[in-house]
Amino acid sequence: MEHPLADNTNTEIGESIGQQRLRADSLARSVVLLLGISIIQRTIGFGRGILFCRWLSPAELGLWEMAFSFLLLAAPLAVLGLPGSFGRYLEHYRQRGQLRAFLRRTTFWTTILSGATVATILCWAPHFAKLIFGKADETTATILVGISLVAVILSHFLEAIFTAMRMFRVVSVMHFTQSLLFAAMSLTLLAWWRMEAISVVIAYGTACLVSAAGAILWGRILLREIPSDHSASPHRAFWPKLMRFALWVWVANLLCNLFAVVDRYMIIHYGGMAPHEALGQIGHYHSSRVVPLLLVSVTELLGSIVLPYLSRDWEAGRQQDVSKRLNFVLKLVAFGMLAGSIAILAVAPLLFDVAFLGKYDGGLAILPMTLCYCIMHGIMVLAQNYLWCAEKAKLCTVPIGIALFANIGLNLLLLPHFGLAGAVAATTVANGTCLALVYWLCSLSGMEIDRGTLLLSIAPLAICGGLNLALVTFFVLLCALARGKLLSLDEQQQIRAFLIQGIFRSTRRSRAAASLESTQTN
Repeated sequence: MEHPLADNTNTEIGESIGQQRLRADSLARSVVLLLGISIIQRTIGFGRGILFCRWLSPAELGLWEMAFSFLLLAAPLAVLGLPGSFGRYLEHYRQRGQLRAFLRRTTFWTTILSGATVATILCWAPHFAKLIFGKADETTATILVGISLVAVILSHFLEAIFTAMRMFRVVSVMHFTQSLLFAAMSLTLLAWWRMEAISVVIAYGTACLVSAAGAILWGRILLREIPSDHSASPHRAFWPKLMRFALWVWVANLLCNLFAVVDRYMIIHYGGMAPHEALGQIGHYHSSRVVPLLLVSVTELLGSIVLPYLSRDWEAGRQQDVSKRLNFVLKLVAFGMLAGSIAILAVAPLLFDVAFLGKYDGGLAILPMTLCYCIMHGIMVLAQNYLWCAEKAKLCTVPIGIALFANIGLNLLLLPHFGLAGAVAATTVANGTCLALVYWLCSLSGMEIDRGTLLLSIAPLAICGGLNLALVTFFVLLCALARGKLLSLDEQQQIRAFLIQGIFRSTRRSRAAASLESTQTN
C-alpha cells in the first residue's frame, strides 16, 4: 500500500527539480561563466575575422560589413524594443506571478512585427539594396539579408528572455553554438562555393536559426516548470507600463545602432566615391575593427549580465549599492580595456602584414582611433545601466541623439577632405561626447561618480597618440591603483578578498590533486 504522504513527497520533489531548472545564476558565477565562454567565442570569431580579411576582397568585405550592420540595426527596430525591456520588467512580472502572461503577450507581438518587417524588405528589395549597399542591383544579397533577419530577431528575443531570468548558462550555450556554426559554415561556403559576401550572410542567418532552435527546445522544458499565473493584468494596465519603457528603449536602440553604423553609410552615400570604391574603404574600416570589436562585445555582454542584478538591488531600495557596484565595474573595465588596447597596438603590424596579407594598410593607419572610440563606447554602454534601473530610459536617447548629429556633422565636414581617417576621427569625437553626456545624466539621476571612474574613463584618449603614449598612461594609472588613489577602501577590500579566495581555491585544488596522486601511487 502506498504511503499517504507519497503524493505530497513526489510533488515536493517535482517542485524542487523545477526550481533547480529555473534557478538563477549568481552574479560572480554568471560573470565568470559568460566571460569564459566569451573568450572562447571571441577567439573563434577572431580567427574567422582573419580569414574573412585574407579571403575576401576589400569590396566584398565591405559588402558583408554593410549587411551585418543592417541586421544589427533592423533587428531591434522591427520589434519596437520589446526584448530590450525584458531585463527591467521580466523579474517585475515574475515576482507577481504573471510570467506566463508576460511571455505569451510579448512573443505574439514580436512575431507579428517581425513578419511585417521582413515582408516589407522582400517586397522592396531594390530600394533596400540602394539604401544598404549603395547599389540597386544587389537584390540577391538584400533578399538573403531579409530572410536572415528572421533568425536574428528570434535569437535576440530568446537571449533577452534567458538573460532577464539570469540563466546565463543557456545564453552561453547559444552564443557558443552560434559562433562555432557561423565560423564553420561561412568558411566552408567561402572555400567550396562562392568567395563572396553572400556566403557569409547565409552562414550567419543559419547559425542564428540553429542556435535559436536549441534555445526553444530548452525553453519548452522550462516553460512547464513556470508556475501558473495567479492573475493576469488587464491589457490596458499591462501594455502602457511596458511600452513606455520599451518604446524609449526602441528609440535608444535606434539612435545607438544608427550611431554605430552612420559613418559607414556616410562613406557610401556622401563620400564622393563610386559604390565599389566606397565598399572597398569600408572593407579597410572593417579590418581595423576586427580586434577592437572584441573589446566592445565583452563590455556589452558584461552590461547585459550586470543589469538584472542592478535592477534587483534597485527594486529592493538599495540605490546606493547600485551606484557603488557600477562605479567599481566601470573602473575595472576601463583599466582592463586600456591594457588590452596596448597589447593590440603592439602586435598590430604583425597582424596586418602577415595575417591580413598586407591588404589593409588603411585599416592599420586608423587602428588607434578605432580602439579609442570602441573603448569609450563600451564604457558608455555599461554606464547607462544606471539610467535603465532608474526607469529613465528616455534620457539615454539624449546623449546618443546629440552624438549622432555630431557624428553626421563632423563626417560631412571631414569626410570629403580626409576620407576614411576623417570618418573615424568624427566617430571618435562623437563617442567621447556621448560618454561625457551619459555620465552627466547619471549624476543628475543620483549616481555618485567618483574621481577614479572619471580618470580611468578618459584614459583611452591616450591611445590616439600611439603605443608609447598609451604605455606611459597605463603605468601612471597602475601606480595610482597600487597606491589606492583610484579605488575606494571597499573596492580594495573586494579585490583582496577575490585574490585571497582565488589563491585559497588554487591551493586546495593542488593539495587535492597531490593527495589523489599519492593515493594512486600507493
